[in-house]
Amino acid sequence: MIKILANILCVFIPSRHGRRMLRLRLSHPIRRWIRFAKSFSNARHPRVSYTCGYRAVNFVVNIDNKYVFKFPLRTNGAEISIREKRITDALRPISPIKIPKMELVEFDGLTIRKYECINGIGFHALDKKTQSAHAEKIAKQLAKFLYVVGMADPREIRDLKDSKNDKPTIMHGWNQDDLWDNFIMNPKTFDVLAMIDWESSLFSNFYNCFTGGTGNHIVKSALLREYLKLFLTDAIRK
Repeated sequence: MIKILANILCVFIPSRHGRRMLRLRLSHPIRRWIRFAKSFSNARHPRVSYTCGYRAVNFVVNIDNKYVFKFPLRTNGAEISIREKRITDALRPISPIKIPKMELVEFDGLTIRKYECINGIGFHALDKKTQSAHAEKIAKQLAKFLYVVGMADPREIRDLKDSKNDKPTIMHGWNQDDLWDNFIMNPKTFDVLAMIDWESSLFSNFYNCFTGGTGNHIVKSALLREYLKLFLTDAIRK
């Protein structure tokens, strides 16, 4: 009945995001979830913003620009949350770009991910002209991240690889799996502040970081050049 009602009401909502939010409100107790998230704030009247996450997999709540909560919409969240926490805990001490701290909290029979909020902007908030103008600085930071994390092989998460004996090599290793949509930048200095959203991270080939996705081709070319420079320099030293 709820699905039928949602489908009828969605006919009158032109925005895709608006339709998603309506379905959420009808299908999930998001008011209770928001109250739960607000309980982590010390403020009398916490600042709250929320949205439906990518592909409607999570309901995402921001509290005071201090914490971000992900409430799972399709499962109880336990398996994916535990996996992400294991990976981020193992890679955080290694990564040259900050990986936000993550905690798991239980509510309503769900495993909810609670993250440290990083304030900044995403790469795509910059226009292409600005992206290209700062290509070298951005590329150097991302190249170091891809190289250091990609060449890491922490013992604690070897069982999460498709093959425990798979070894890191050029453009193959641990990677975030969605580079261009998931790093946060300082919009004034163009410093990369954090790498977020590790739920899809893999030990795999990451050549697509240099060729695919939604990144600017000028920045991608600079990224490839800087990455190869790091790999070849290290290979010569060895």
